[in-house]
Order: sequence, then structure tokens, then C-alpha cells
Amino acid sequence: MNKSGRVKIVLIMVFALLVFLVVFYLVANAERPDDLERLSATEATIQRDLNINYPQTPKAVVRYYAELSQCMYDPSNSDEEIEAIAKQSRLLFDDELKGKQSDAEYLASLKNTVASFIKDNRKIVSFTVTPSSEVVYKTLDIGEIASLYCTYTMQKGAVSYSDAEHFLLRRDGSGRWKILGWQSAALDEAPVDNGGVDEEEESPAPEASGENTGETEAPPKTEAPAKTEAPKVNIEVPTIERPTVEIEIPGVK
Repeated sequence: MNKSGRVKIVLIMVFALLVFLVVFYLVANAERPDDLERLSATEATIQRDLNINYPQTPKAVVRYYAELSQCMYDPSNSDEEIEAIAKQSRLLFDDELKGKQSDAEYLASLKNTVASFIKDNRKIVSFTVTPSSEVVYKTLDIGEIASLYCTYTMQKGAVSYSDAEHFLLRRDGSGRWKILGWQSAALDEAPVDNGGVDEEEESPAPEASGENTGETEAPPKTEAPAKTEAPKVNIEVPTIERPTVEIEIPGVK
């Protein structure tokens, strides 16, 4: 091959390399289609198919419910997204809990709560669920029960605070853990009601009479025994009446 032939081959290779680089640049910087755009937090959360990907443990159930709760108060949510959040939430509920409200009643209550949060500039910043090793399990006449907590970090304007909720879950016939109810963790430490009975008042000592001067003095007054503090109710042994269900979970009381 003569010199001119070698030069032509080199030029062809250089031209082919330039074409490859141009095509690679155009492909790498091409505009992505709409269906590849990054999903919002709400979109990513509500897309979970609970029919085939249901949370396996009580902690996982409460964690997913907390994720849905965190998405609830995003002011950019559409009505369709709020409806999807409500639907996903109710799929986590025990049948007994779902029976307390219809789907329409739950959605209406949820929308009112969301509107209230947005008006007050409140939102859930983060949350922490009880470690798996601290989840309490009990087998009662109502079934297998799990008890655990979720603590939300809330923000109202520039103020941050914590709001802890106590959850009870029950295993259903298919082996899935469903939320039976919840209440504010503050109620766990609420004082026991004494039924309105006042503490027994001490009887006043009889007044001395001039006619009894010189008589033997009355025996010294003995102090009443200290009143024993009523025991606190242990939520680790739950009953069907506990906890009180509040649709505004996780709201600020």
C-alpha cells in the first residue's frame, strides 16, 4: 500500500471516530421522556402494591403507615393523590377498625385534617418506630396482638416538637398484621380516675370543755395510713377497647 492509501485509511478512521463521538454526545444529553422523570415522595409511596408487597412485620406496617402520614400534608398533593393515600392507609387497617367508618367518611375526615394542617403550617419532618426487639407480642382471646410506638417529629412554622403514638396491631386470617387502633402515647401515663371520690377528710378533734377540766386527756390522734397510689394500666396487655381510634393521627391534640 502506497503512502496516499495509508493517509486515506487514517482519515476515514478519524472521521468515523468523530461521528461516534457526536452521536454519543447527542444520546447522553437527549431530553428524557416524561415517564422517566423523578417521582415525588407521595407518588413513590402510594405506588406500592400491597396485594403482592404487604409489610411483613408489625414494625414494617407502622413504618409504611408513617410514610403515608408524612405524605398526607404535602400541599402540592392532588385530590387523586390524597384519595390514593386514604386507600392505601385503609388497606393497613384491621376489619374491625375499618368498620368504624366508611371509605367516604374516612376520606372526608382525612381531607379536613389535611386542610387544618396546611392552614396551620404544620407538617411531619421525620419519624422513628420502635425497634423490632422492643415490639411486645401477646396472644389474647381476640387474637395475636403486637404493641409498639411511633414518634413523629413535627414542625409548626419554625417550632419543632415530638408527637408519640401507641399502635396496636392484630394478625388476620392470612397472617398479615393489621392496625387495630392507636392513641396518643401521653394517654399511657394518664392518671387513674378515682371516680370523683374525694380523699377522706380528717375529723376535727373535739373541743375541750370547761366542765371536763382535769379529766384524762384524749388519746393522741393517730395519722391515717398513707394512701396507696393506684396502679397504672399496663398497655402491654391490651383489650379490645384500647386504644381509642382517632382519625386525625398523627395530629396535634
